[in-house]
Amino acid sequence: MTSTPAGPVNLSSLMFHPAMTTVKVGTTVTWRNDEPITHTVTSGRFEGVDETTGLRSSQDPDGTFEAKLDGKGKTFSFTFTKPGTYTYYCDIHQGMNATITVVADNTSQEGNKK
Repeated sequence: MTSTPAGPVNLSSLMFHPAMTTVKVGTTVTWRNDEPITHTVTSGRFEGVDETTGLRSSQDPDGTFEAKLDGKGKTFSFTFTKPGTYTYYCDIHQGMNATITVVADNTSQEGNKK
């Protein structure tokens, strides 16, 4: 399987941009820190996001991916090999929460259908 690049997901204004992304299995997503401060890209569950402030009340890393981007221009890439919904956050900033949905790539199967 070859990897298809996507992104980048930019980290700026204390947010992930875009906050919701959909990609196909095999896609490599790259996150880029556009700020001079440190952020993390930590996969896992977050809960209790306040609708007014956007701040989460809890987080639980799942170990799928974790990166520390310590300053402007730092990047991290991850290739999604299985379909599913992947939530992630910055463990330093409670308002940075995002989701990537990975869908099956049925392109190669289309030619086999009769």
